[in-house]
Amino acid sequence: MLNKIEKSGESELIAVYGRRRVGKTYLIRNGFTKEIAFEFSGIHHGTLNQQLENFSLALTKVTSSFPLAKPESWIAAFEMLVQYLIPLIKRERTVIFIDEFPWIVPDYDYNLRSCK
Repeated sequence: MLNKIEKSGESELIAVYGRRRVGKTYLIRNGFTKEIAFEFSGIHHGTLNQQLENFSLALTKVTSSFPLAKPESWIAAFEMLVQYLIPLIKRERTVIFIDEFPWIVPDYDYNLRSCK
């Protein structure tokens, strides 16, 4: 299925969910023929500041050898990502991977599965 999606020629969003420790991350990292252009993983119970700093560090790994400034918000963070992706997307389809997506929301109640 991932191979079919990768070759579809359309923008695609894939949400993979399931029990812990069953290989979801492994599947994404190894299920595409192309290299992942950007990968970011949320920090369990991380604060907004920690999440944004972690995002900045992940983007620094793929963009430059010097640290990027920590964005002030998720809007700014994703704008930084867009600026990085624009030249890549012009050349070819690109895969980005955001792992542990619910964890990037600092006030997420994992028992109620909602934001406070």
